[in-house]
Amino acid sequence: MRFSAGVLLGFLVLPCLLYGADGNVLWPKKKPLFPAIFSFGDSYADTGNYIIEVDPRPYNFSPYGVTFGRPTGRASDGLLPVDYVADGVGLPFVPPYLDKTQNFSEGANFAVIGARALDQTFFLQQNITFAAPMNSSLSVQLRWFEELRPSLCNTTRDCGDYLGKSLFFVGEIGGNDYLACLSAKTVEQTKRICVPAVINAIAAAAENTQSLMVWLQSLIQHGARRIVLPGNVPMGCLPAILTFYPSPNVSDYDSYGCLRKINALARYHNELLRRSARALRIKYPDAKIAFADYYQPVLAFLRTPELFGFDRNRTLVACCGGGGQYNFNPAAFCGFPGATACADPARSVSWDGIHLTQPAFKNIAKSWLVGPILSVALGLPFV
Repeated sequence: MRFSAGVLLGFLVLPCLLYGADGNVLWPKKKPLFPAIFSFGDSYADTGNYIIEVDPRPYNFSPYGVTFGRPTGRASDGLLPVDYVADGVGLPFVPPYLDKTQNFSEGANFAVIGARALDQTFFLQQNITFAAPMNSSLSVQLRWFEELRPSLCNTTRDCGDYLGKSLFFVGEIGGNDYLACLSAKTVEQTKRICVPAVINAIAAAAENTQSLMVWLQSLIQHGARRIVLPGNVPMGCLPAILTFYPSPNVSDYDSYGCLRKINALARYHNELLRRSARALRIKYPDAKIAFADYYQPVLAFLRTPELFGFDRNRTLVACCGGGGQYNFNPAAFCGFPGATACADPARSVSWDGIHLTQPAFKNIAKSWLVGPILSVALGLPFV
């Protein structure tokens, strides 16, 4: 059984979910569909943990948050998919776990910018020294959840009911692992060695690594019954990747100008993650576990950018950056000296060369919430 980009339909039962003319979700706030949302992952989901744990720069300073109205620690000009999902189901934005002033009764966000699925041990074993130590892998995020859990519910019955009805997002995760692997290995080596290990950190036991299958099983044993596994974006279309791995061969690029081999890596990750979701559904028939697609929505932005308000000439160019063909310069990253932001982020798919703009994230979240309508309208495959 395969799920569309609208995997949440089966969880949410959203026949009455509507969108206003401005694209904002309209939902009666009186009765949320879930008691809480718990989110794990990296910069595509972090709502403020990085600026507390690591460094407020650059994500807590302008131009980050310019569309939202102020910086919030999010790696975008505005909101993220988890924000739109929360709004769509009648819940407030999911607060970052490391901000101890927050009330976590309606959910907590454990995602951290730069987080990897794999622990540092894996990279050391593979002689990958580029991977800077990060104390925020999935195993660490699960430990944070375990630390928070006693404050959320008291009895086994209460926890089973509360957590069983809550929504859990695990990802997007894995992109940072692949960036680390690609710093020391070829694309084929990364595909052979690193992708299975990442999925094992999301899906199947692997020696000397934190298994994602074990991780998710632990989450389920804690009471989680509604789990969404967002996949990877087409990494070969990101301005940062296009800048880091240029090729003199035109055949290495697809019709959109993206790197074929890097995108094949992302598709392989997504296929293995789908298989893992299916395996978990068989193992835990009472749990609803589904794959949420980032890949096809981003390709839709590149195929018909005008339909989403994007400028066709800027689909592979970062809005905020330090120059170059793709406006990405690691020495002048967005928010640091030498970088400038475009006047209208809503016309761009990419915000800073790695992360997407608020409109891109909004459209992805809408595709998750309202089902396959968007894909069918654009002639994309039902995945």
